[in-house]
Amino acid sequence: MERIARLGARRRSALYRAVQSAEAAVSLMHRHRPGALPVPHPIALTPFVVSRRLVPVLTRLADAVHRFQARAPDLYRRAVSDFRTLCPVSETTARWLLREAAGPAPWQLMIRPDVGLGPSPERRALAPILFETNATALAGLYNHAAGVAILKREVFPHVFTAAERRRLADPPDLLALTVRWVVRAARRLGRRRLRGVAFVEDAGPVDGYSEVPRLVHAFDAAGIRAAHGTPDELRLIREAVYLRDMPVDVVYRDVSYDDLELPLGQSGRLAGFLERFGAGAVLPGLSGEFAHKGLLECLTRADYQGFFTPAERRLLRACVPWTRVLSARFTAAPDGRRVDLAEYVRRKAARLLIKPNVGSSGVGILLGREASPALWEARLARALREPGAWVVQERRPGTRRPMVYLRAGTAYAGPCYFSLGLFYAPGDLGLHCRVSREPIVNVARQGALACAFLGPERVSREGR
Repeated sequence: MERIARLGARRRSALYRAVQSAEAAVSLMHRHRPGALPVPHPIALTPFVVSRRLVPVLTRLADAVHRFQARAPDLYRRAVSDFRTLCPVSETTARWLLREAAGPAPWQLMIRPDVGLGPSPERRALAPILFETNATALAGLYNHAAGVAILKREVFPHVFTAAERRRLADPPDLLALTVRWVVRAARRLGRRRLRGVAFVEDAGPVDGYSEVPRLVHAFDAAGIRAAHGTPDELRLIREAVYLRDMPVDVVYRDVSYDDLELPLGQSGRLAGFLERFGAGAVLPGLSGEFAHKGLLECLTRADYQGFFTPAERRLLRACVPWTRVLSARFTAAPDGRRVDLAEYVRRKAARLLIKPNVGSSGVGILLGREASPALWEARLARALREPGAWVVQERRPGTRRPMVYLRAGTAYAGPCYFSLGLFYAPGDLGLHCRVSREPIVNVARQGALACAFLGPERVSREGR
């Protein structure tokens, strides 16, 4: 951060212009609202350095969450314990779930849980704090890969020596990780050679800026034919599925099943999608619908501990903040005492936050310490009227890092909160980060993309 400040005003301005021009050249863009004009994506000029020693812990944590989420459709169908209450779905999604009777299919799922880094109770090193899960694991794949290349080319030569640059290792390429995931899934389906991957999303404006066209390009560059369309553009012709003239082996969806009304038969506008769904060839699978914050309650509740090994249970207890789906009930408090949940939330507001059970972009999060008593009480009352729609979570102490990020042509410098995303498919971990001066970290809320690099423990602690 200090090195960028020492460049001088003229050189700093030139650097900012070069970064924004580089973003425009590779279509690293962002829309602040659906339908708005695209602008250069907010981006940190400071690399977010992750200690190499932390990667195995992050991998084990992501693997435990992934394995449990892969079971979620089966847990829902069998109504295991109170799973349907903790992770409710719409009637439309429930119909899709009941249509598919297959067991867990971990290879169909890539997740992106978000973690903070806080002091470990057992050692001096930082430890992950898992506070959120996300849906289809698409947002950020292209952005991070493009941002890494821009920082290395436009920023690092101005602020790091050659020796310092050598100490920073590139993170896993998220686009290459995605290609590997889809190829492995196709092999599980018996396809040694992929003829085509259809990326489908809604036809209307999307929040932010769609990464799908860049993902299509990445697959083409890897020698895999790919095309971009909508679910109802998939056509079923003599037992084969096509997107325009491309035969489709795998469908990669950036659309929720809640937005796909299930037809009564195999014909109609979703005939092609239904055929691929029946073959298990839609990624992410139905387990991708279970990005509920209520999953975090399952990760540490006694009722669900049989799904984890003893080592995983210890890891989850250390990394997952106390989380409860809000409703009028009794439950275990963080110290294990049985309490009236609503009364506990009312008394301990300063230690807690309330947020939607399903959602992203920081929408609906209320921090108890910052909220007025009247606002906190109103949100609690709403949550009790809408059981299953909201969760309450313990606030864990996190750390901030000195960062410089560029947003709308203006540089912001200072200590920043951060959210480290863990893209994970079985055996394959990727990293993605966002930073903000605000405690609720999201690009849509005055934050920015930050590119994660791997480095020694000392570098990751000292900053850049």
